[in-house]
Amino acid sequence: MDWKALLADLRAHLPPTGPAGSGGRAQRGSLRWLEREMRRVGGNPASVRNIIYRDVGTAADKAALHALLGELAAEAGRPLPGLDRPAADPAPPELDLLGRSKKRAYRQFLAGVRAGRAPRLIVSGPPGSGKTVLTDQIALALTRAGTPFVRHRLSGEVGPLLNLPRDAGRTYAEQSAAQHAAARALLPGSGVLLVQVGAALSFHGAAPRDTQASRVSAARWASQALLGALPAGVAALLTVEEPAGLEDVPVEHIRIQPPTAAESRQYLMTRLGVNRAEAERLLSETGRHLDRLTLLVRAHGDDAAEGALHDPDSRMLAEATAALHDLHALIPDRNAPQPPAVPAFPDALLTAALGRPVTSLPAHARALLRPAGPGTWQAGPALTASWPRVGRAPRESALRHVAMADGLPPDLSGARVHALVALHDWPGVLSLLGRHPDLARHLPAVWGAARGQPPGTVRDGLARALAQHFAGRGQYSHPQMRDALFMLMESDSDGVRAWTRVKLAESSLETGNLEAARTQLAHPDVAGLLGDGGDRTRDPWRLSAQAEALLVQAALARWDGHLDEARAAVADPRVRHGGPRAQLWRGLIDKDLGDTPGALSALRSVPASSPLLSARARYQEGDLLLRLGWPGPALTALTDALARLEAAGGTAEEQARVTARRATALRRLGRLDEALVSAVRAGALLDPAGDSVLQARLLSERIPILLARQDVAGALLVAAQATGLLRHASTRTREASYRERRTRYRAALCLLSRGLGRAYLFPLRGAEADSPHLREARERLTGLLTATPLAPDRERLLRLDMLLSLASADPDAGRAARHCEEALGVAASPYELMQVHTARADAHLRAGQAEAALADVHRAHQALRRTVSAAPPAGEAEAPYTEVALDPGLRAQLLTVEARAGLMDPGSRPDALVRWVREQLCDASLQPFRAGVWRDVGEALATRPDAEACLLALHPDAPLDVLTVADAFTTAERLAAGDT
Repeated sequence: MDWKALLADLRAHLPPTGPAGSGGRAQRGSLRWLEREMRRVGGNPASVRNIIYRDVGTAADKAALHALLGELAAEAGRPLPGLDRPAADPAPPELDLLGRSKKRAYRQFLAGVRAGRAPRLIVSGPPGSGKTVLTDQIALALTRAGTPFVRHRLSGEVGPLLNLPRDAGRTYAEQSAAQHAAARALLPGSGVLLVQVGAALSFHGAAPRDTQASRVSAARWASQALLGALPAGVAALLTVEEPAGLEDVPVEHIRIQPPTAAESRQYLMTRLGVNRAEAERLLSETGRHLDRLTLLVRAHGDDAAEGALHDPDSRMLAEATAALHDLHALIPDRNAPQPPAVPAFPDALLTAALGRPVTSLPAHARALLRPAGPGTWQAGPALTASWPRVGRAPRESALRHVAMADGLPPDLSGARVHALVALHDWPGVLSLLGRHPDLARHLPAVWGAARGQPPGTVRDGLARALAQHFAGRGQYSHPQMRDALFMLMESDSDGVRAWTRVKLAESSLETGNLEAARTQLAHPDVAGLLGDGGDRTRDPWRLSAQAEALLVQAALARWDGHLDEARAAVADPRVRHGGPRAQLWRGLIDKDLGDTPGALSALRSVPASSPLLSARARYQEGDLLLRLGWPGPALTALTDALARLEAAGGTAEEQARVTARRATALRRLGRLDEALVSAVRAGALLDPAGDSVLQARLLSERIPILLARQDVAGALLVAAQATGLLRHASTRTREASYRERRTRYRAALCLLSRGLGRAYLFPLRGAEADSPHLREARERLTGLLTATPLAPDRERLLRLDMLLSLASADPDAGRAARHCEEALGVAASPYELMQVHTARADAHLRAGQAEAALADVHRAHQALRRTVSAAPPAGEAEAPYTEVALDPGLRAQLLTVEARAGLMDPGSRPDALVRWVREQLCDASLQPFRAGVWRDVGEALATRPDAEACLLALHPDAPLDVLTVADAFTTAERLAAGDT
């Protein structure tokens, strides 16, 4: 039938105002209308175009389309040619489109069964020729007809399947007898027998043998043992790969071949509704393999693929997804009350379970999966239907692949632990944690099962890993942490008990109870270890206890300000058994001692294989770089630290500390909006009922950001909240005392900012006239300076900040300069000297002493060059630390002071000076501070007797009738620079 011509004729004769079809806006009789109508009547809408243009489609789809065209023909008043009716028992689409021999075998065998003739048929063909598809379709037809049948698949080692004893015969004759007897047990007494036989059969390693005990092919053996012994009246279909040995078998034999490329392409286009190019692509991946082509089509159609477990690639996928489904049920999800029936599997995890990339699977196997979002897959119906039939051994094999997958991303690494737990391999769990200590974060979820293990090395090792996990997170009071420590304290081993006491000492140290920590270290179990310069027993528990006890000693000395003692403790050779944690502590103490190269070397040596410790090292590195005046590199380090913490499952408290410090780096770079967002996010990470000292610290660090935005009221509110939290702190009293002093200092900055009438942001000129707010700020700063201890290093830094702030708050320029001179005695690095000299230059300017100011400007530039020359080596993938990376706010302050000093000289050329300032401000890092620079330069220009003339020389169109000289200059320069 010429479908295309028929449709064109009908459309030409349809009434122009014919009744609307159910296809909505699609014109009645159009291809879109036909596709919609086909969907409505249950046909395949994708077949419409193939039938019309190529006469390719299933008999059912052609009949449905013919009926639709019949409606149009009646409406148009045109005749409709009849449709060639298919045979009474049409072959299924898989066979109808793929070769005459398969259709003949299908129809011939079923016709014989229906006629009661008990036919016997052998079908042979190479892999992929369609033997499984043919048998599947015959089985389906028999099921629909209610005809009983038995189906067997015999391939490879069949001894267990046939219930053949392993010692079934020693001679060839005995082997033959046993094989044929076992085969007879498979035969039904009536109905139909469907048997698929592979090319290589093995009976517990023995080859197939005929009734004469001769070695024969698998096909020959099956013809004798099965067809030859079949009771009368039983129909049988035997499919084999190799027909060798069937030459004299008196049973009809049909040979089939894999579908041709044209047949395969037509099949895909018809069944999937794809175009020729897409069919060619799928065919290139799947090959002319009928079983795979059928799986591909059925999977796309959401049919349960009966052959999924019989295809090697599909079976591998079924086994991997079944194992991951089991694993998913074991992993707790706090956001889901119960695991979903069909979970989504991340690509990396599925790749691990398979032992090969998902993308390497052929198309027919991949079609059994459904995309479930970026980088995730979900098992389709064919796979989920196959899971109950996947055996235990392949599931365990897939789980073992997951456990050994070193390349899993951090957020999936817990699957390795859970896979070993699912395998009940607790020694394997302990071994894995030994290689990757940070995976212990997944132990809490399985601790109930772990603590139920028999006492001994494995259980003690798991308890230790759990305790180290909570200790690393600072969660010493966690119930599971206490449970693990109490369990270890009951050990008969001196080394185990000593290690446990060291952990209890750490716990006391964490809460600020230094005396309790010292008491634990003084216990005989531990004191003996510390007095032992070298443990001759080499007991790993004792070695670890020695190393960690020395780190506790270092922490106690650090708290007391005895940094030399702390350094001696971490330099003890026995500390090397502390691993990355010891390296982190070396970095901390060198940082406190001002040994920048030593600190950075130790911090950067903490390996990324310990994500939590490396995150802390990066945090400390970022904090150190901030102290040294490098906020850009500091921001890089802090951002990296936060990413590592998030990936490693760091606590919310730790993430909050890093996020708050990032906010400080952003403020120092002048990125105030981002800084405030980061500071607010840091506070939101904390539990309101949690650590009040940490909450107060984060609130306090928000104050300078709010003052930089000139939000004094908001800063005072935050200062009051932080102070209130610190007053009620019952633990970590030393930390709380320091944080309270720092918060009181920042509250004084609120008064300073209000008194100066400006945002607390460089460039910032000191006070030139007094006010009640400035007097109150000075009084508070003076009181704090009197009460501030001289040690440790952070107290020195606080003292330096307070002295410089006191200088800014004092309108008496002479006193301000003296405060700066005192600060010179506190400064300990070139960067800090640069700060002090820049502040003293400002004090001299306020006193009208331009030459003295320029002398300090010169010293500040010397300190700047020394800061750059002493810059630490850049980290990996970082640019070298040059002047443009140095604190841009302080450089803007120095630039402003130098320009103001130049403008104080009556003989100077303002135009040349302004051009120089413009050149300096081309530095992109100074962009956030440009408005302040031009503001202060404009105010300095306005103090000159020739101010208006200078302004008009620079900006002839300056609106002096509207703005002051200072405002007109500032506005003009900002507009010229494109600032808004």
